[in-house]
Amino acid sequence: MPLDPRIIILFGANVLLLYLTLLVNSTLGAWSLYLILLGPMLVFPALYLRHRSYFICTALTGLWVDAALPTTFGALTLGFLFAGALIFQIRVRFRAEHNYHPILIAHGCNFFFIVLLTLSTGSDLLNASGFWIQAILTSLLSHLALLAVAPWFFDLQRLLFELFHLETEPEDFPIL
Repeated sequence: MPLDPRIIILFGANVLLLYLTLLVNSTLGAWSLYLILLGPMLVFPALYLRHRSYFICTALTGLWVDAALPTTFGALTLGFLFAGALIFQIRVRFRAEHNYHPILIAHGCNFFFIVLLTLSTGSDLLNASGFWIQAILTSLLSHLALLAVAPWFFDLQRLLFELFHLETEPEDFPIL
């Protein structure tokens, strides 16, 4: 099969995580607090899939997130592709069977996306101290929430693999 059927499972789980995060953000918006939980969306596609399937899943997820969030269109898609390519290149160093390494990768990716979103707001706000307080609070709250959400999200993806009788182990890639 030219494309891995796990793309559908991973993309669907990413859409679910995005919309659950948006629901929580609509409630937290009254206190000007927001969650950014984009990091876990990249981990399993980059660790589990072959190159073509990973690229399609990451590009679709990036486009979906770009369409759903009020940011410069294309910034998050390019960010997803860049961060995913980095994980894809060094994935032989990580174990995906347990949640320890994927959670660490998710935190790193999440930090990257918070920095990307902060810098894409424009140079007008970068001089305001209130903006930086908001960015730091968003980062702290997002990473605290990620401690609980990432293990649940990774276990959900593994459970969906098992429910649909798909391969639950990452592809083995020989080192050239």
